[in-house]
Amino acid sequence: MLIQFRFLIPITPLKVDDWSLWTNMNIFKCDYIACTLASMVSTPFRLQYANSASLCPDLTLPGHTPLYTCMSPHVFKACLKLSDQYVRPPSATSSVVLLPGVTTSQKNQHWLVTLNDNGAPLFGKQLSVQPKKDTCVIVHWISDCLSSPGDVIHLRPCPGCDAHVPFPSASKYTAVQPRCTFKFSLLRSMILPTNCERIRQSTSEVLSLHTWADLSLTVIPYYRRLHLSPDFSSSPFVVEDDPTLAPLVDDLSFFSSPVPLPSGSHYRYYTDGSLINLGTPEVSMGWSWVQIIPDAGHLNSVATYAHGTIRNWPSSTRAETAAIYAALSVTPADSAVTIYTDSQAAIDGLRLCASSSYTNSRLFYKTTNFELWASIECLVHTKGLAVSPVKVKGHDGNYWNEFADSLANSAHHSDTAPLLPVDAYTSSHPVRLVYDTVVCESNPRRDDYVVDWKLTWFTLNFSPAHDASFLASHAARHYTFKFKLFLDDLPLLEKLKLTRSDLYIDLLTCRSCRDRMEDLMHLILCSKRRSVMLQILQSYQNHLFSKLREAGDLADMDPTPMLRKLSSLSCWTISSSNWSSYALIRGCLPAMFIDLFVELSIPRQSAIKVVAAIHNNFIQKLRRRIWNPRTYDKNKWEDAMNITLKLKTSPRPSNLPATSYVPYSSLPPPTHLVTSRDSEVNWIKHSMIQGDYIVLFLVSFILFLFLFILCKLYRVNNT
Repeated sequence: MLIQFRFLIPITPLKVDDWSLWTNMNIFKCDYIACTLASMVSTPFRLQYANSASLCPDLTLPGHTPLYTCMSPHVFKACLKLSDQYVRPPSATSSVVLLPGVTTSQKNQHWLVTLNDNGAPLFGKQLSVQPKKDTCVIVHWISDCLSSPGDVIHLRPCPGCDAHVPFPSASKYTAVQPRCTFKFSLLRSMILPTNCERIRQSTSEVLSLHTWADLSLTVIPYYRRLHLSPDFSSSPFVVEDDPTLAPLVDDLSFFSSPVPLPSGSHYRYYTDGSLINLGTPEVSMGWSWVQIIPDAGHLNSVATYAHGTIRNWPSSTRAETAAIYAALSVTPADSAVTIYTDSQAAIDGLRLCASSSYTNSRLFYKTTNFELWASIECLVHTKGLAVSPVKVKGHDGNYWNEFADSLANSAHHSDTAPLLPVDAYTSSHPVRLVYDTVVCESNPRRDDYVVDWKLTWFTLNFSPAHDASFLASHAARHYTFKFKLFLDDLPLLEKLKLTRSDLYIDLLTCRSCRDRMEDLMHLILCSKRRSVMLQILQSYQNHLFSKLREAGDLADMDPTPMLRKLSSLSCWTISSSNWSSYALIRGCLPAMFIDLFVELSIPRQSAIKVVAAIHNNFIQKLRRRIWNPRTYDKNKWEDAMNITLKLKTSPRPSNLPATSYVPYSSLPPPTHLVTSRDSEVNWIKHSMIQGDYIVLFLVSFILFLFLFILCKLYRVNNT
């Protein structure tokens, strides 16, 4: 909000897509936080509101006027380049479009209008600018616009007033000695259109074609938006020192509720979590809690229970933590709670909640599942709960623990088990960090995947040797594909929708699985190619293993510890929430790849060459086994839709709007329109796309040989 106030950004900085309007300001360049927010636009990381439904309509500072009440929606959108959902035209706006005075510079000296301390209009011609202070000195001109607000504004030179600022004579500013000068803030001024650009000796009157009644609708709100100091404490988005004020999503009606007890009673829960299929696309986490009331007449003292699932960042501790959150979220306020669990990690995390470790310290982003733990901490504070964790031994015959364990296991395949909503457990802070669409709950700066940029750049420029099976043309395509993959510039459907919206409509999905939007993440995670992707990634790992073993033999050292370190890297597990695997596939290689070879006495430069060769082999397999089949599937669809190469490479006619230049606009989504072709034709085309020219040559040679033998037999028979 400080950035919003200082840089005149009328909406939250987190929703600004284009910072070019502010990046030329010196104050912006010196602001670390502003530059950080601007740089985040170019990364997959985003900051996002945790409670989007609770946002204020105008997203502005309390008591301040948003910029779009001072200019037309068209100009506002042109300056900010925002989507329509963030632009709400005001109910009554001025028909006069004025630009902020802060856009002026030393070279373009404009007429400016602002207000004085009494709220009266103040006019003047700009003389000099102090960009670092956002102030300027003007030649003061006066008008009687307040007495006749409906008349056009007539300006005349000020004979001298109490606000006069002595200004030294300088020919570079004006050829006419100013009678009265005035100094004010550019942040509160606007550019006034007049019929006179320069002041001459004969200039006695300057005319503006607008009335003060028209200008007042623009100038007064613009000036007053900065008239008061920003009151950050009254904003709903500010987290106070007291974590109990943090907003929480309390719509958990789909959860089972515990058996209600009298106010101030003691609630007892057995909680457990379950993790299955770790390292596979079918990974699942289940949680459960069981409420017990000793000697209350219930079967084995079990009063009620609940179970469900949670997504992303799979681990057994996360499942256990989700169970604790689910139990506390439905517990009445001002209650004593005892949590029985067989997870020591969950107990340690719960004890840290008593010291506000997650909502008000640096431990927040450095802790795994920090969003979940911060929400648990907020629940404890907001509800006034007295929570005591108790360790029980797992799988030791404890009835309630075994019951909770079976419930957590059954949640994986239950149709009635609710999914813990992300908005519920990521609302302890007003803003959350996301990577693509996944909320980050693991330290984004953890040390197990530190990118080695020297290795990355060397690998990008590394060219495999040419031989009979890898020609120069193959190397060129390989090099292009590698850089496009690294820059996330492959012609995937989501990219084509932006560059050629006339040919690729928004409804289009992946041509292979036909159930997901095709971006770079989906190219890796597509269900039709997932098993192949896992195979080539495993081959990548095995190739590194073999080279490490060879290095260990040369150095007469045991490479087992290095192999263990390599296999523990998170990049080998592919999932939508694992950014390190995404980075590896794009070509951002970790420093550990080189460090392991150096520990085995391999020179660093030699290790870089080895890793570069291994990664290029991986890229070659990725292009041949993932990208080429994907391209073939898309080309079949494009053939059916008559999207030819000429149509794709020719620009869209400028005289036709995009809506009327869709060649297949009358057709339904083309999931069943691809007509089957002759299998031999498909096989030949597939072979050509794959680059298997040798196979075609062999087939042609065999056919030629067969015809040659027939001719020989024919001649022998005739003879």
